[in-house]
Parts: sequence; structure tokens; C-alpha cells
Amino acid sequence: MQFTERLKLDGAKWVRSQNFWLFGTATFKDGSRIYDSDAISDAKHFFNILDRQILERKDTSQGKRLDRLVFLEHGRLGANTHIHFFIKGTHLSQYKAITKFAPMIWQERIAKAHNLILKDNIGLDDTRSEYCWKEIKSYQRDVLLTECCHLSNS
Repeated sequence: MQFTERLKLDGAKWVRSQNFWLFGTATFKDGSRIYDSDAISDAKHFFNILDRQILERKDTSQGKRLDRLVFLEHGRLGANTHIHFFIKGTHLSQYKAITKFAPMIWQERIAKAHNLILKDNIGLDDTRSEYCWKEIKSYQRDVLLTECCHLSNS
């Protein structure tokens, strides 16, 4: 098996093992005019705001964050920059809060944002976990935005 195919399969298995609650797609008004550095900056800003909205102040001040994996993609032709992410909280009550606030924060606080769509991911074992790895090597860019990801030890 080719290295990139093995990486995609192992990456998907790892994503599934995290049991994320939601899968999100965040798009920009014109993804062809978004530099990777701007998309990364916007993603960091978005997740910082979302953490502060959902988590208690004492938690965020101690460095706690919502568990998430964040991926930067460029579309089939390489010219439509957008973000995919998996996310979960620690209490199921946070599920509803994430679904309420994430789209609102993306559209109201990120200047070049278009929309954010969230899909339920609880108990699913489909190809969604593989989806975010599809651009590995396609455009010689990293797909996993480690600077935006967070996995707690629990």
C-alpha cells in the first residue's frame, strides 16, 4: 500500500477513535482569494471565541479548550480555501451550545466568512472521518492545522 493511502486510512481511524460530536465546514465568501495564512488566522480566532463562549472563564484561563481537529482544504481544483473540523465538548449540554454559537460566531466575527454548516457526528462510522485526509499531497500542503487542534487527556 502506498504511503499516502496508509496515512489517509490511519488518519481516518484516529479521527473515528476520538468520538467527535460534530463535523463542521466553514467557508469564505471567496475561497479563491484567501491565503492559507489568513485562513489559519481566522480559524484560530474563531476557535478562541468559541472556547470562550462555551467554556467557563476559569477553564479557558487554565488553557482548556474544546476538543477538536481542524483541517485546511482547497477544493478539487485547489482554489477554494475552506476549513473542516471535528469538535466535541465535555458535557452533552455543550453540544447544543456549539450548534447555536459556532455558525453565529463564524458569520458575525470573521470578516471574510460565508457560512458554517454543522452535521451531527455522534455514533457515525462513515467516510466523514476519511474525508478530511483526501487532500494529502494533492497540493503539497499540510491538511491538519495543528495550531488550531486540541485533544484533552481525558
